[in-house]
Amino acid sequence: MKSESCIYVVDDDAAVLQSVKAVLSELNCEVFCYQSADQFLTEATTERPGCLITDLQMPGMSGLELHQRLVHAKSPLSVVVVTGVADVPTTVTVMRSGAVTLLEKPYEPTELLRATKEALAMSQQRWQKQLSDRTVLHRMSQLTDDERQIMDAMLASKTNKAISQQLDISMRTVDRRRSAILEIMDVKSVAGLAASLSRVLPEPTTSDLNHE
Repeated sequence: MKSESCIYVVDDDAAVLQSVKAVLSELNCEVFCYQSADQFLTEATTERPGCLITDLQMPGMSGLELHQRLVHAKSPLSVVVVTGVADVPTTVTVMRSGAVTLLEKPYEPTELLRATKEALAMSQQRWQKQLSDRTVLHRMSQLTDDERQIMDAMLASKTNKAISQQLDISMRTVDRRRSAILEIMDVKSVAGLAASLSRVLPEPTTSDLNHE
């Protein structure tokens, strides 16, 4: 599944907005322009893949603050920051925040195009991962409490016999629930289940089955 990406440009200078939009026209993406970070946050859709190109220093919320808002909201947008003054501390701060790059004005149109293409590709990958993660979490939500207990035991490498004894259920019930879990989670094996869950649960927890 793939979504069409878009490009957002935030700069308090209207002339800059028009110039950047003209440069980006060859990328065949929708380009939306905003003259403040607040306007962008109010009007833009930040849950779709795309690239945000933002000036660093603007009246009100800065480009760095805007980027941090997007990171906190887990937006799939990738960010390119532009600035008229790119000293070392500023550059370090921007890059550590996760921006694709920082471009110093005046920059060449080819630099902007290259950075935007990279940002779009990175955003599409992030968005696909988020879709995959949401699918895994949705499948987990379909498991019953009994199935979650069995799943925790499976992830703890418990055998069917051990699960049967500790939960006081029949081996047949354990086997039936294991099969249901694998089907619901759309995996073929316990290894596949663990790999799927590792994307959304860094350290999958186990139930009290681990405690003798």
